[in-house]
Amino acid sequence: MTLEKFLQDNYNYNPDVKDAIKSYITLWKGLYAGNVKNFHNYTIYNGQKRVKKQRYTLNMAKEISEDWSDTLWSEKCEISVANEKSQSQFEDLVDEIDLWKIINNALEKSGAVGTSAAVVSVHNIIANEDTMVLDVSNANVRIDIVDVDWIFPLSWNSNKVTECAFGSIEYINGQKYIVLSVHKLDNNKQYVIYNHIFRVNNNNVTEIKLEDTIKEFETKSDIPWFSVFEPPLTNNLFQNSPFGIPYIANAIDVLKTVDIDFDAFKNEVKDGQKRTFVRADMLSYDSGEERLTFDPEDTNIYVLPKGATKEDLIQNDTDALRVNDQIQALNTSLNILGTKVGFGENHYHFDGQTLNTATSVISSNSKMFRRKKKLEIGFESAIYDLVMAVCYAATAYGTYNIDTNGLVIQFDDSIIEDKEAESNRALREYNAGLISAVEYRERVFGETEKVATQALEKIKEAEPTTEELMNE
Repeated sequence: MTLEKFLQDNYNYNPDVKDAIKSYITLWKGLYAGNVKNFHNYTIYNGQKRVKKQRYTLNMAKEISEDWSDTLWSEKCEISVANEKSQSQFEDLVDEIDLWKIINNALEKSGAVGTSAAVVSVHNIIANEDTMVLDVSNANVRIDIVDVDWIFPLSWNSNKVTECAFGSIEYINGQKYIVLSVHKLDNNKQYVIYNHIFRVNNNNVTEIKLEDTIKEFETKSDIPWFSVFEPPLTNNLFQNSPFGIPYIANAIDVLKTVDIDFDAFKNEVKDGQKRTFVRADMLSYDSGEERLTFDPEDTNIYVLPKGATKEDLIQNDTDALRVNDQIQALNTSLNILGTKVGFGENHYHFDGQTLNTATSVISSNSKMFRRKKKLEIGFESAIYDLVMAVCYAATAYGTYNIDTNGLVIQFDDSIIEDKEAESNRALREYNAGLISAVEYRERVFGETEKVATQALEKIKEAEPTTEELMNE
């Protein structure tokens, strides 16, 4: 039995949904890895036989997904809740599970191949046979990033995946196992997680039982313990699909052109190196004993076939390299690619040695800024779901006590050149009495009204007025 067959028989999984997009996923993964079959590996006929070649690559699919991930999520981004004690505990939880890195990885992988998922689980809890939790003193929350190959959507709507199965490979004592977690809603619209473990033999799986695994885990909540990340781009390849498309989905031809241009540049330098052509009988001479004229390891010396004339004993290859033309062609392709994936013009530039990425601030009316805000709106929902899940799991089945009321996710817009101008305008409006201090903090710091009010009260307590001090 295959894993997909098991899901069909037990959870009504429809494999046609993923089968329809599998070829695209394979292509996107190949570009992300910088090795697409029959493109990066190809053959050329040299007049005698077909010669195998390996195409050089700038691996721009990886570069693009990394750049967007870094642009969207950095250490300057903030997640806050209204309760101060809960905020402190949340920050401890963030450090424990390295949440920022997990979000960054999920953003990069989804941007590269269209879809990724973050799945929450709790380990080291003690439960009885009825799955009633008895002891969570040693419990710890874990988040696993699941690649698109191991995501099996069961139910979804136009907004998100609501029920899903996730697989992963684990090795125990050298034996390969597949761990499957199925997240389903029960009659009360609360999530139940069904855990299965399979021993693998070729492509067949056999379910086994492990003593320390809770087979049916009731979360007792309508909060999903998973979050599916997809770039908020309209899927023009497949309608009503639970899978997303990557940034490069509509730039494949340009992406390949970049590698063709880069390959041409590398081969121009490699094949255009200066060579000295020498007739075979010039390789050695006799001065009492035969001696070599040239170093036999010198790759700049090329032996001519027999039959060369005396006038052609030694020749030099002096053709000029076309490096500048190759670089110009490559930069044209990079410029088109940067525009296609939302960065705008002149984001990528090749100087003949390395690929350079624009690092300057961007204008609020630029293509990159508009795309960034669009991506933030879409990804904010996935990050919100993940934070809600991990906080609930750590509180209900762990040692934390985090109140997520007033949860706010604040992206970093410091790369926008008029951010300071926006802050100064808000300050002028506050000084002129046009807006309140609460509204100022809402606009500048992205806080909710409740969080802004609490922050101002805290400042007031820390810095009492002279009149207040005199009345004490």
